[in-house]
Amino acid sequence: LNNALEFNSRFLRRISETIQKEYYNSSLKGVAPALKAALKMANHFLAQESKKGNVDWLGNLHLAVLLFITVKEKKTMFYLTKTGSIKISMMRHGIIVDVGKNLESSSRQPGKVFENLVSGALVPNDSVAAISKEIFDILSREKSLGGIGTLREAKQFREFFSKRNRMLSLSSGVLVSFVIEQEEAKRSPINKSLFPSFLKPKLMLKKGLKIPIPKFKFKPPWLRHQSLFKKQVILVLLFLAMLLLGSLFF
Repeated sequence: LNNALEFNSRFLRRISETIQKEYYNSSLKGVAPALKAALKMANHFLAQESKKGNVDWLGNLHLAVLLFITVKEKKTMFYLTKTGSIKISMMRHGIIVDVGKNLESSSRQPGKVFENLVSGALVPNDSVAAISKEIFDILSREKSLGGIGTLREAKQFREFFSKRNRMLSLSSGVLVSFVIEQEEAKRSPINKSLFPSFLKPKLMLKKGLKIPIPKFKFKPPWLRHQSLFKKQVILVLLFLAMLLLGSLFF
């Protein structure tokens, strides 16, 4: 929100919580239907807010909703909707695509803020950035917007922004970057039959070679002291019975 006040943070948080709660609790099958239902609930929330007299956000709300779903080891689907002047850019191999273009709703009615939904496929090393207009304009003038797509680690982001600290200090805004990484294949449970032959222990013996095996006589203590063992067994059984009765009674 432009010129936001303290109570506006609660308003934005309620929009976010409404979308998340509706999406994750949805009984609808499929990502897109569940997300559309969540956005419908967000529109309903905004309509109710306007009826209460909260209209400061009308024409002043800059919000993006992004959903990432990993469908394969090297494929991630993303779903996007937005309102306001916030920019959503997808970057791949130095090419920047404004995926949020044409998503701005033409309707100014509170109940139709989130109308359109777009989706696309991402592969490892792709990145998606949500950038507020002020920051987007600064990076565009400097022609360094494409550099965002090459950043991967937190250290690289810090270095990128520290070099532009003077310019960025003249304005305020938000930049959130999502970097797509390859998901590691899930490890299957250990199966001894899957071990390669060189990992299986082998005993190599020459033919005709006999190895004497020593004989050990071992008598368990409960066979050496049978009366003591019986008493201990009885005590253990009584203790277990008490535990069971106490658990049932509780």
